[in-house]
Amino acid sequence: MLDSSAAGGSPIPEFEASDAPTLFKRLLREWPDAVARATIVAVAFALFWLTWAHWGSIQVDCGRELYVPTQILHGKLLYRDIWFPHGPLASYIEALLVGIFGHRLDVFYLLGLTLATACALLSLQLGLILGDRAAGLAAGLVLLFQGFGSSIFNYIFPYAYTAPLGLLLALLCGLFAIKYTLDRRGRNLIVAGVAAGMAILCKQEMGCACYILLTFVLVTEALTRRSARSLLLGAVSCAPGVALWMAVYGWFFWKLTPAFILFDNWQFIPGSYFMRTIGVAYAAGVGLRLVPSDLLVTILDAGLVIFLWCKIAQLSHTSVRRWLLAAMTLVFAAGAASAHYFTPARYVMNSVLALLVFPPGMFFIGCGFLAYSLYRLWWAPQERRLLAEATLAVFALVLSLRIFAWVKPVGYCIYYDIPLFFVFVVIITRFVRMTVPMLSVENRRKLINSLLAMEVAMFGIFMTVVSNNSSGRPARLQTSWGDIYLEPGTAGVARQIIDFISTEKEKGHRVVVLPDGNMFYALTRTEAPDRWDTIVPGVLAPRQEETYIADLRGADVDYIVLTNRETPEYGQRYFGIDYNRDIYRWIEKNYRVVGEFGAFHSDKSKDLAALVYRRQNGR
Repeated sequence: MLDSSAAGGSPIPEFEASDAPTLFKRLLREWPDAVARATIVAVAFALFWLTWAHWGSIQVDCGRELYVPTQILHGKLLYRDIWFPHGPLASYIEALLVGIFGHRLDVFYLLGLTLATACALLSLQLGLILGDRAAGLAAGLVLLFQGFGSSIFNYIFPYAYTAPLGLLLALLCGLFAIKYTLDRRGRNLIVAGVAAGMAILCKQEMGCACYILLTFVLVTEALTRRSARSLLLGAVSCAPGVALWMAVYGWFFWKLTPAFILFDNWQFIPGSYFMRTIGVAYAAGVGLRLVPSDLLVTILDAGLVIFLWCKIAQLSHTSVRRWLLAAMTLVFAAGAASAHYFTPARYVMNSVLALLVFPPGMFFIGCGFLAYSLYRLWWAPQERRLLAEATLAVFALVLSLRIFAWVKPVGYCIYYDIPLFFVFVVIITRFVRMTVPMLSVENRRKLINSLLAMEVAMFGIFMTVVSNNSSGRPARLQTSWGDIYLEPGTAGVARQIIDFISTEKEKGHRVVVLPDGNMFYALTRTEAPDRWDTIVPGVLAPRQEETYIADLRGADVDYIVLTNRETPEYGQRYFGIDYNRDIYRWIEKNYRVVGEFGAFHSDKSKDLAALVYRRQNGR
């Protein structure tokens, strides 16, 4: 320990362990923003370590993230040679990373960690700009707890990296659009416009949400300032972003024709085969539905949530505040721990989450916030902060339109709900201030921080103990790309399929995996017989089934591995029974079953299983 002066200067004080709390309080007081950012980074790395390689799926969607960039590096053109339902940006970034660092899952895991951490930091930055640091920190931490789940809906190894990357770009657009409303600096609008352009190159609906946001900002500002010139200048500032995506899509359209890209690739284009047959039911399943009874329940939920938070604030502003909040959190933790053993406990935890922590009616809470902001802006049009708050509300609402009827903390919603959750937390803090006006400013701040800490703690407990199924995936699958942990049954069958394809590849035999084989193609360095590496419901129109059969015949396929992937999310569960019947009949006519991996449809487990078909006149 140094106890002498340095070059005649003041003595360097010794640091004792007992000084740690004092030092932390000093850091929190003098550099609160830095502490908040460090907290987000620390939580991200902790979750990354705790859930390492327990993300995604071996047979649902995630393999496309490995297969598509690999094919791009082999000289294939997206859309023409590879069926792809999103914008091109993420795929070419992934191809660049694979080209530089090689075929490694670690590269994709680190990409996901970067995206998750960046999204959380941008959520915090929204709070800093609007003067709600605690709300921004809460939103950032909630995003992280959502983002490390074991299903295909996560940020680290998701069903599509276009989702977290699109969210990152949308948050960047929203952040700089709000900054522009506060300081009216044109450079902020330029950045927002470029981010919007990149977002539409990534996830089209997120890009559209960004342009709705920018339109609202420009039109509202022009109306409040009564200046058409400001609208024109704003449009010019957004022009670089528009030029960017028009140039990229224009090149693809010129190369391939718009009809081919829009209707043979992009599923959610109105008029496509997917939208005509499955799209409406699929969209309703993720929350884009207008059912009066559902809407009424969510609206009532929104009102009840605000009422409960006000009551909690009234009870917890006394001297026993900390003990009360700690007791509530501990009770919730005990309930979450017992949810694994008692189904009623899980129902209780879900109810507490919906009534207090993460309400399904958040969209309607956001609608109320927007209405209130616009009302105040009407009477004070020069108040820039009011325009910023209205912009925040519009951003949250348009981004969450696809899930508005039932916002959930898991599943598809996690890529669309964070701005909405941020609005919800802001509203909580304001209602708490109104509920306890007798407290000093400092005590109200402490009360709000305590309540938000309880909120985040409850959410983190629910996500890590109840929702996350990482503990159910103890089996390590070693592949040429790296490790991934799966359910024991699934890992064993995946190993058999990978070994079978690799062995037959060495013999010069061609193996096709249906209905979704992109992960196995990527892991074995093989290719699909044509541009469709997956043929789940809605991908192939009836007229394209004949094309696919012709491609199978022309590729001289020796073996077909038919997995037991179910697709209830599309309303059509089984390949050959509910969809793609012509392809299945052709397989049955020209191939015969020669093997089985796992127990194919012999039980109700979700473990991977597969039948092996060999060509009847095969070698």
